[in-house]
Amino acid sequence: MPRLLTFGLVSLAAALSIAGCRVPDASSAASSGATPASGPALAAYFDCVRERGIAVSAHRGQSADDQPENSLKAIRATGRAIPGVVLELDAVLTRDGQLVLMHDETLDRTTTGRGRVADLTLPQIQQARLTAPDGSTTDEAPPTLAQALAEAGRVGAIANIDLKAADEASTLVLARAVIDEVRRVGAGGRTMLITYSASGARAISTLAPEMMIAATINSPRDLDGLDRTRIIAWTGNRQARPDLWRALRTAGVEPQFGTLGNPHFSLDGLYARDGSVDEYRDLYDQGVVMIATDTPLAVRSVLGPELAAAAQCPRPR
Repeated sequence: MPRLLTFGLVSLAAALSIAGCRVPDASSAASSGATPASGPALAAYFDCVRERGIAVSAHRGQSADDQPENSLKAIRATGRAIPGVVLELDAVLTRDGQLVLMHDETLDRTTTGRGRVADLTLPQIQQARLTAPDGSTTDEAPPTLAQALAEAGRVGAIANIDLKAADEASTLVLARAVIDEVRRVGAGGRTMLITYSASGARAISTLAPEMMIAATINSPRDLDGLDRTRIIAWTGNRQARPDLWRALRTAGVEPQFGTLGNPHFSLDGLYARDGSVDEYRDLYDQGVVMIATDTPLAVRSVLGPELAAAAQCPRPR
């Protein structure tokens, strides 16, 4: 979760007005294809993980340098390598209102294409081919969100969707589009949404009361007004916070911590340079329930038994 974005309730109302959207109640959510039981089932899964072991979140879905980020190849490989993995994926809207996976505003860094995603149609974007960190070019086009959710379902993974937009209003428009698509394809039981503040979580939970949310939480007080059973608490990616993690666990909330980021500065990079990957176990021992990482296979090498134990928890499909 490398960026910060703050929502306000006033901004929510304004954004929904701009988008022409209506905040759904439980009955309208059901009529639009939502599965009200899906959130509680996923919440129960993470409750079980909290008691049995640990979960790993693969940043941009990747587990190796030959996998393009946000690609079907990465989803397949990472899902098969790590049972029960959470795949952090980035969703953005095209010019013609379609949802594709892309981290950046442009195609330039991760594909053979050029230009801003928001200025291009889906057919134009799908002419590009994804490139991997090792420099190789694949025959895969940037996938749609629906394709990614289907692939994640086939490998038994949970999708954690980061909403890529420039401002509050457009983020909420994007959130509504993502929620509608998740409902349309019936993936609500294995999908979460990422927000960057407690107020953002409250806004998104109004739009999708049946879905789980990963939200930045810096204090148990940030949980006020939230359904705690539907929250995964992002607690940063710089310094261990065992006191906060214990408090969140006591409150029935699963704390997530990131070791991801620029490898020159991230904990993933530090552990690799120092040969100290056992420090992932220290995070687990201090109370983390989910580690968000650029190197999920390194986490598996240290916490394999705990991941396997968590993978035995019943997962919604």
